[in-house]
Amino acid sequence: MAIFLRIIDNKLLPAGNVSRLGFNQNNPCYIPNNYLKQQEFVVMRTCHGIGDWCIISAMPRLLKEKYPNCKVYIPSSTMLKNIWSLKTVGDGKMLNNWGYGTFDCSQMPYHIFNNNPYVDKFIDQGDGDIFHDNYKIYNENIDKIPLLEQMLKFWQFTEKECSDSAPEIYFSDEEKTFGDKIIKRLLNDKEFGYIGASSTYGTSGDTSLIIDKIKEYNNLTWFYYGEQSIEKTDLNFLQNTIAVKEMNLTIRQQMYLKCKAKVNVGNETGMALWSSRYSPSYALGHKFYVKVHGPESEGKPRKNPFQTGNFVKTTNYLNYEE
Repeated sequence: MAIFLRIIDNKLLPAGNVSRLGFNQNNPCYIPNNYLKQQEFVVMRTCHGIGDWCIISAMPRLLKEKYPNCKVYIPSSTMLKNIWSLKTVGDGKMLNNWGYGTFDCSQMPYHIFNNNPYVDKFIDQGDGDIFHDNYKIYNENIDKIPLLEQMLKFWQFTEKECSDSAPEIYFSDEEKTFGDKIIKRLLNDKEFGYIGASSTYGTSGDTSLIIDKIKEYNNLTWFYYGEQSIEKTDLNFLQNTIAVKEMNLTIRQQMYLKCKAKVNVGNETGMALWSSRYSPSYALGHKFYVKVHGPESEGKPRKNPFQTGNFVKTTNYLNYEE
């Protein structure tokens, strides 16, 4: 069972236990017309990792396309901390579930939505109901439907209106200039690939699938981001690599390199999903639950990996059958 959450007047409240979050398309519910008439919309998630937020990053644009006169607001760090620290549901430490090391996940909306021309502003509080990712319409027979499309069907979108749902990012001129200088200095503007090997690399899937894909691009130089040095991994056969972690780049600076790459390869991470609109991206999905999924699930086989909606149509999943 899961707890359906409600956010109203900046308060987090339980709305009941359900077997599956959302509404079955055979008996759907839709966003109230009165809310739509107000034309002031807040984009909100109940999970706060990079992947959690990036998979709904096209929502401001799609809202503006359907409702041209609307205002689109994103929660600030202050708003997230105020809502998710409430003890009305759980222990008030929900944000901590996504805070890896010293990373402050309340900053995630800024990483995702900074410079987005479809965002009107970041807000510290919101009045009335906020319709977040629990409010979605799912198909119980098809898992491979992106979460954003499920959410927007609740927002009274047609399938065609919400089909362009792949994650997106908008870079500032300063970010572009900074990234281009790196590419010029290290590669003299030659084509390159990007390998992402997160802390779960090698623990939740067959990495030989990643190696096989990399070998299809023999002539490339590779940017490599990994929690371990590449020499300590099964990717140590590669000769032309540039270590990214030591460069101390921000998330968005890393994303610029990923979006400019000829190809992205790695295990499944939020950033792997985020870059797939701009560069061919091949991700090795988690066949087993890992630490970030919670201690009660760690190590268990991961069944129905896309049932929650974390499917991105532009990502090439290396180990999931079509």
